[in-house]
Amino acid sequence: MSTKDTDTRPDRNFDDLAARFARTIYATPRGQLRLMALRADFADMNIALSDASVLDIGGGQGQFSLELAQQGAAVSLCDISAEMLQLARDQFAAQQLPLTVKQCALQDVAAEFPQPFDIVLNHAVLEWLEDPFAALPLLAERVKPGGWLSLMFYNLHGHQFRQLMNGRTHAPQSANPRLRDEGNAPQHPLDPDAIEQALNTLGFNVERWRGIRCVHDHMHQKIRDRIGQDAVNKADLEFGTLQPYRQFGRYVHFLARKQG
Repeated sequence: MSTKDTDTRPDRNFDDLAARFARTIYATPRGQLRLMALRADFADMNIALSDASVLDIGGGQGQFSLELAQQGAAVSLCDISAEMLQLARDQFAAQQLPLTVKQCALQDVAAEFPQPFDIVLNHAVLEWLEDPFAALPLLAERVKPGGWLSLMFYNLHGHQFRQLMNGRTHAPQSANPRLRDEGNAPQHPLDPDAIEQALNTLGFNVERWRGIRCVHDHMHQKIRDRIGQDAVNKADLEFGTLQPYRQFGRYVHFLARKQG
């Protein structure tokens, strides 16, 4: 798999979609399932949060880092979208929780946050970058020895399977051309095996590998309606950590620990 294709469009800025994301993604069953999966992984791995330093890179409106702050973590957040950052400020202020905010790209994060952190979050960012694999060393440098990288990315296998189920047998790896041209489809679905190998090279061990929406996205809406969202969520959380089902998640979540 090539670490960079010939597409040279710039990294995606979501200023134009901030309000829409708040309304149509994070308040939906898909968004709630994503948060459930992240909560489960942090709990299962017994990651200490009280007084932990957290850097949320490309954190948008900070849904999950807000939950870490509620458990005692000190959160810093950066994003290239001013609109997203304002939503994050508003959410933390509503909970009377402190938040350090910087408007910057992932490529500039070392200059803005030179110190390493106990936990670094990077969720649904890599697939929007022009060169995703070039970002991994930048993320790795911000993690303390013995610290954690929480990395969530758009999964190539889940994307391809979904495309096949939608009848796009001629080009299952590519995105919907209209959505891609409008900038609303991830530019680079990523192979989890290639990401894990790159993290290993950078001195990380992947301790948790979960597929998110490995059941939800491949189940017909009529069936989801019939059995209920709670049953769908339960199945997704259960099978998301198991092979081969985790390979079909729409997203993959890695919790990787940096060797001390």
